[in-house]
Amino acid sequence: MNRLGKFWHMMIGRPFRLAYQDYPGTGPTVVLLHGIASDAVFWEPLVPMLQSSNHRVIVPELLGHGRSPAPGYINYTSDDQARAVLALCRKLRLTRIILVGHSMGGLVATRIADLQPELVRRLVLYEPPLFADVPEFRTHQHRRAFYLGLYEKIAANPPGPFTITRLVARISKNWTKYLATDQAWIPIERSLRNTIIQQHGYDELKDIAISTDIVHGRFDVVVARSNLKKLLSHNQNVQFYRTTDRHGLSKGSAKRLAKLITRYQKTNKEEVRIDAGNMER
Repeated sequence: MNRLGKFWHMMIGRPFRLAYQDYPGTGPTVVLLHGIASDAVFWEPLVPMLQSSNHRVIVPELLGHGRSPAPGYINYTSDDQARAVLALCRKLRLTRIILVGHSMGGLVATRIADLQPELVRRLVLYEPPLFADVPEFRTHQHRRAFYLGLYEKIAANPPGPFTITRLVARISKNWTKYLATDQAWIPIERSLRNTIIQQHGYDELKDIAISTDIVHGRFDVVVARSNLKKLLSHNQNVQFYRTTDRHGLSKGSAKRLAKLITRYQKTNKEEVRIDAGNMER
């Protein structure tokens, strides 16, 4: 089956079929992409809130996560993940979606928006690990070097010292299941290296023409936020917000995020935005 899979997906180029949940609604469609070492369960606090606004909600599980395929012969790049999500969108005949990504899922979301901007009406990035190689922003460069070095240590030595395991635990409460076997760890290691460490998120966002909201938790120690607002200040399509959360989704942050996602009551661009509650600019 592995040889057949390699031929089918790598030689012929057929996309992988992701596991997903589809919550019906007659309003705009929201697609939620979880982060590394996570799955669809991450979005459980948010889904009912979006349903109450009559949004259709699609929650895929990314490659190597949850019930989706975890092939050992791919690199788990943002392109690999984006192609699988795009295949699901085609299967479900989705158009003009609101695309929401948490952490690594935010990097996958920016890649999808870059590949098929006509598909995405709005982009919401929740706690994305965005790192830009821009030397003139020294603080960001120092933080970038620190975090990328830390991610490299995690990828190379998953059990690691206590401080690193605490960091991984904040990324996912269920992270230990990926240490059960070497095979289970492969998607996480490669995702760290090829989607998070080797990333193009800033390049894909700096001139983006899609309305984009970037939200970070005030107490999030998993990703660097320094200078990001300045790095993207030239692009009026990008807005920044903060919550009081860590690298996760509490009920309070889910409520604020739902208000942000649903703030346009109509597709008309002139429609007045709804107040995003306690979410700070």
